[in-house]
Amino acid sequence: MGQEGDGWSQVSRKRGRKPAQRSTRDDELPGLGPNPNPGLSLAAIQKYHERVSQDWLESDSWEALQATLRDAFPACNRPSITKAICLGPGPFDPANDSVSIRRTAHVQTEAFRSIVANLEYQSGHKIKCIVQEPSFTNVDKMFCNELGMEVVESPAAFSMVDADTLVYGIHMELRTYAEALTTLPAIFVGAGLSEWEALMDVDPSGLESMRKMDAAYKNYRFPDLNYMFHGTTMYWREGVPSSDTKEPEGLAK
Repeated sequence: MGQEGDGWSQVSRKRGRKPAQRSTRDDELPGLGPNPNPGLSLAAIQKYHERVSQDWLESDSWEALQATLRDAFPACNRPSITKAICLGPGPFDPANDSVSIRRTAHVQTEAFRSIVANLEYQSGHKIKCIVQEPSFTNVDKMFCNELGMEVVESPAAFSMVDADTLVYGIHMELRTYAEALTTLPAIFVGAGLSEWEALMDVDPSGLESMRKMDAAYKNYRFPDLNYMFHGTTMYWREGVPSSDTKEPEGLAK
């Protein structure tokens, strides 16, 4: 993950190492707004993403994640997901030209898209995709639109969460999670309760939604990839079986 020099904020931890946390609110972390001098074209971003996407789909992490999705979907009564929200994947053309931030943004975005594609395959219906990232340039937004994701301005995505939503936010700050989880979603992918309880100076009130999910949801470890998903957990609500699902014959890549 990017270090402080890459424009990421570091959070103190009681034990072990914690990856950088970042927010999806551009007024919370100064300097993380859109690149004022973007240099990458849409074609360049697309070409880079194709390479990163192929690496992700061939990785052991995606193979392990597919196995988890194969187990979780039926175990949680095949939840009906109608909407998927990606919070703060990072800019595809960062202001400081950080190779780490750029690659992380692409990997985390592709991981989100592959999860959605997998859930679409298993459920048999399309899922609306939304992304919120204050650091996006206009070209970044065009790229997301080309991928089939609707870009919304912060904090619009938080109020879009409902009981049929997948919320995906890797290494966000706690207050971002708290805003996004005002209404508990069907699936949450992000730092789990144990990660926050290991940190120093955490406001207990910000963990209320996390504690509810930890007590009532099934949780699964999200396989790491070069520290990009370190400490990430998937929380799945056990719901009423959906009537429009089908038995999967395999998993889409």
